[in-house]
Amino acid sequence: MKKYASILLLLVMTLTAQAQGRKFESTPLQVIDKGWSTKTIDNVINGSLGIMLERFDQTWPTWMVGAVRNTMEKGLDKEVLEDETALTVTVDAKNGYVSVSDGGTDGEYMSACYWNRSNGHKLLAVLVGKPTDPCMEVLCTYDYDPQKKALIPEPAILKGYRWGDRGEYQQIFCHLPKTGKNVLVDDWSGNDGPVQHTFTWDGMKPVYAKTEPLEFDDGLGEITVKFSGAQPNIKDFVAALLLRGDETDESLNGLREAWGFYKNGMKQMPGDDLIVDVQNGYVGYVSVDSDENGDSRQVIECCFWNYADKKHKLVAITNDLFLNGKPEAGQYTGITFYKYDNASRTMKVVYADDIGGITLEAPPGTMVTSHALPRQGKTMTYTYYIPMGKIEKKLTWNGTHFVYP
Repeated sequence: MKKYASILLLLVMTLTAQAQGRKFESTPLQVIDKGWSTKTIDNVINGSLGIMLERFDQTWPTWMVGAVRNTMEKGLDKEVLEDETALTVTVDAKNGYVSVSDGGTDGEYMSACYWNRSNGHKLLAVLVGKPTDPCMEVLCTYDYDPQKKALIPEPAILKGYRWGDRGEYQQIFCHLPKTGKNVLVDDWSGNDGPVQHTFTWDGMKPVYAKTEPLEFDDGLGEITVKFSGAQPNIKDFVAALLLRGDETDESLNGLREAWGFYKNGMKQMPGDDLIVDVQNGYVGYVSVDSDENGDSRQVIECCFWNYADKKHKLVAITNDLFLNGKPEAGQYTGITFYKYDNASRTMKVVYADDIGGITLEAPPGTMVTSHALPRQGKTMTYTYYIPMGKIEKKLTWNGTHFVYP
């Protein structure tokens, strides 16, 4: 749906030309998986992260490691390669860590770090992966020998836990440490629910320490709201939703781009419109586009209301899609509520039926539902589309729950 102006497209192309070009040179992950553990990498002149990655990339070239090297050569600690997908290179020289990741799309990703070993050597870990076709990760670990100036494969680094009952390319995901020295492995392969394995550094390698149930929020965890002054306003809530810690929400990519233009005082892209009404606590984003299938319109709205206890706020955000004027049910369409707590300055998802008051049930035969939040007032509208037409339900916030107006 998004349209990019020529000048911005040229800028992105300039920043990413080398990295994107390397996609055609990339070694398939299956090839790396089968070959890295038996191939020593020589002519590694020193144990700096940049040099070790350079020799790894020359041996097993990928566009991801190439992008990291380009960013390191520029002396940057962060570089956004693609705004639309939030594809970003991170370089943390202080902690010896680099990564390439996006906002949750199906793209390839990588991370790398190293540890100083007690024998004067280094342990290098390079993780490359992709979530589809097939979903797989490859963890390449090497001992850097300063005398031999070589990276010698050590494929058994994480063998302290019994992986033998796991099939090929199972749902096992490794997290190399950006800070600290522990390696975490999320394991979704078992029958008893996801678990997380912790490997702690013993001076020579990460050693299996424990297995615990994996705690994950699936986007439902607490979100910190940063603001100045006594209370947050609608801009603070939107900013918090657009960036959840170090993670981005793919469903809000269109609003995220428009928000960037707004913050920089720039004109919105053709077909896009953004309303930021701080006084009334409302943000509305509309993006209209046309192609061979007709006209499409995305509408994202956000507003908030105060609780009567003066300790909380209810934040609502909607995401609706219309094709040729008719609503469509998509992957991200719907409405989400968050309850903000003044004391902790955090908000968390709260389900509509748990807010209290009216239970929201779609009428029989409903094919799709659209939503409208108020720019003024406290009444929102649900529109249910049924074979005979549509049914509207209006709900008003009374400080504790929703009631019929």
